[in-house]
Amino acid sequence: MASIYPNTRLTNYGRELIARSQATGKKLQYIKLVTGDGQLDNQNIDTMTSVLAPKLECPFTSNGEFVGDGQFRIEFAVGNSTVTSGFFARELGVYANLEGESDSAAKLIAYSNGGNYASYIPSRETPINSKVFSLDVVIGNSTNVTVKKIDAAYLTRGALEAHSRDTSAHAPITDQIKAILGSANWKDSPASTLVTIKNLLGQGAIVASKLDANAGFVKFANGFTIQWGAFNNVPIGNTFSFPVSFDNSCYVVVGNDVNGNNRDNQVHSFREYTRSSFKIFSQAALDSGNKTTAWGRYIAVGN
Repeated sequence: MASIYPNTRLTNYGRELIARSQATGKKLQYIKLVTGDGQLDNQNIDTMTSVLAPKLECPFTSNGEFVGDGQFRIEFAVGNSTVTSGFFARELGVYANLEGESDSAAKLIAYSNGGNYASYIPSRETPINSKVFSLDVVIGNSTNVTVKKIDAAYLTRGALEAHSRDTSAHAPITDQIKAILGSANWKDSPASTLVTIKNLLGQGAIVASKLDANAGFVKFANGFTIQWGAFNNVPIGNTFSFPVSFDNSCYVVVGNDVNGNNRDNQVHSFREYTRSSFKIFSQAALDSGNKTTAWGRYIAVGN
């Protein structure tokens, strides 16, 4: 939309306001941007104090920024939720005042007219998605500026990317993560970007599980897996399968007897474990006799 407009031109009032801002140190306040459908014929932009045929006030969506050569860039949102009659958005007018002055006292400081190349904005009966545009106004590098923006959720992709890169944007979140994990598992000066937090938290997220007392497991995003289960009257030396296979390898298997008869208690040994199974060996705890079958529970850890 903004690309079809010629360079924004200051009005006499705009030049006067900038001069007063620089002389007094008071901030130049951008109050609103107005678009209209007025045709620019023989009017003198220098003497204008308002757009010719105002149709829509467009809210500012950011604090603005200097972009070089004394130009200040503002961003504004264009929608049609309040438009009762469609129009060609030929005019763009920026209104401003000095800090301490009433918003109603704001006048036109900069103006542009797209003429016959302007875009058509339909009435609210034909809803359109709000879009954010930018406009540069030459006000001089020494001018102190503020923009009266709204709190509605207008966000450009550039603003979102800048927010994600900002290491100070999420300090409360990272402070909580550091407090939970401790400096041994977290950087002493933790990264605060959304991407970094997502990656680090993702390493500990549970991605699969089966919470069954007799054959269960929990698998984390980084592949670390804990499995457990029960075995009853399994022949000694037999192969026993895990609930699921480990991705790479099984690190260790431990377990214990669950028999309530002290005389018949067993000591288990788990050997020859692979990604998907292990073998169970057992002997009596008191008489060291070899057993023919085993019963008990186990826990296995792997990746």
